[in-house]
Amino acid sequence: MRQTFANAALRRVAACVAALLVALAVGLPSLARADDADAAKAQFIKSCGVCHAVEKDAAARQGPNLLGIVGRKAATLEGFKYSDALKTADWTWDEKNLDPWLENAAAVKPGTIMNYRQADPDKRALIIAFLKTLSAAK
Repeated sequence: MRQTFANAALRRVAACVAALLVALAVGLPSLARADDADAAKAQFIKSCGVCHAVEKDAAARQGPNLLGIVGRKAATLEGFKYSDALKTADWTWDEKNLDPWLENAAAVKPGTIMNYRQADPDKRALIIAFLKTLSAAK
């Protein structure tokens, strides 16, 4: 009888531990995503925030407002004066175009005004991840 009670107690503990592990497994990815989102936003602010706004209806700074940039045709934000070089760009901003642009815009489109360069691919990935969260509908 005593061993049966101990086995039942062990089974309950094991079930609680298993439930806890499942809860952690489900919860940790969302915590990681939150940390990733915070890191992406922080990298954007550090690298791009001086020249670019991202808030709805925020005025352009040295560069255009980047709200809704992903999926937008290059050099088409109403009211911003783009360089002649960028006006000839025939692409839509996506990860494939943003990565080399952030690495060296002048190499992608000689004559562009943007001087920022980011050699670190991990930092570029964070910036792009943040830009992908910026829906124009916000």
